[in-house]
Amino acid sequence: MTNTPKCIIVTGRPGAGKATLCKKLRTRLWMPLVSRDEIKEGYVNTFGIKHDQLPEDTNAVVTNLFFEIVYQHLENKVSTIIEAAFQHKVWEPRIEKIRQIAQTMIIFCSVDAATAADRHLQRGLAEPEREFYHGDKRVSVYRETGVVLSAGDYEIPSFDLPTIHVATAGEYVPRIDEIVEWVRSQ
Repeated sequence: MTNTPKCIIVTGRPGAGKATLCKKLRTRLWMPLVSRDEIKEGYVNTFGIKHDQLPEDTNAVVTNLFFEIVYQHLENKVSTIIEAAFQHKVWEPRIEKIRQIAQTMIIFCSVDAATAADRHLQRGLAEPEREFYHGDKRVSVYRETGVVLSAGDYEIPSFDLPTIHVATAGEYVPRIDEIVEWVRSQ
C-alpha cells in the first residue's frame, strides 16, 4: 500500500470535453476535482465586475491559486483530479513539483479544432453569463458577424508521464470504464 496521492491531470483545448469527462470521473473515482475555470468564476464573483474589467494579471493570479490548491491537496495526501485547458508552457514549470508529491498521470481530451470551437460557442450561447466570467468574446462575435471563431492553436502538454488520449467527439474512446480502470491501474 502506498501513501502517495494520485494527481489525474485532465487537459485539452477549450471545448474538448474536459469538464464533462471530469464530472463523470470524480463520481467514479471518488476524488475531488480542482477546476481552473471554477476558481476563475469564484474570483470574478468576488469583484462583481466583468472579467475584462479586472486587473490584467487576473489570469495569472487565478492560475497561481489553482496550482497552490493542487499542491495543498497533494501535500496533504488527497488524491485529486485537476482540470484546465493549459497548454504545455503553462504546465511545464509546475509539473515537476506535482510529480514530486504525487503519482501523476495525464488524460488528454482530444477533439478536432472545429468541433471544439463549435462546442465552446454552444456553451456560451447556452450560458449567457460565460462572457462575464471568462471574457470569452465568441458569442458576441458570432451574434454580430455569424462567424464561429477558431479554437486557435493548442500546444499539447507532453511529459514523460503515463498519458491516455481520450477522443471526445462522440462516445468516449476509450470508454469511461476503460479510463477509470487505466487510472486505477497506474
